[in-house]
Amino acid sequence: MTRYLLIALAGLSVAACSTGGHPIDGGETVMPTPDFEADDAAAPDPGAFCGANAMGYLVGQRIEEVDLETLHGNIRVIHPGMPITRDYRRERLNLDLDEAGVILRPWCG
Repeated sequence: MTRYLLIALAGLSVAACSTGGHPIDGGETVMPTPDFEADDAAAPDPGAFCGANAMGYLVGQRIEEVDLETLHGNIRVIHPGMPITRDYRRERLNLDLDEAGVILRPWCG
């Protein structure tokens, strides 16, 4: 008998914690509107951090022809099959090369 009484009390306790899906104050349930503009939600362009967007002119040039000293910041030249670290640094400019040393892609990371 006491077992049934304890189960009933536990059930009532759980039911008392529920609002039944209705607002507590009896008012209308309203979701708050976001406090930002639609443009704020757009993700920033990852190529803008290291300047990769402005380095499109390097594509097709041989790495020996490019004066890396004129490029600002941290630059990593990646040869085919070369092991690289997987740490992401958005300010680092990476230059992917082909077997002939031609720049294929500038990217940040």
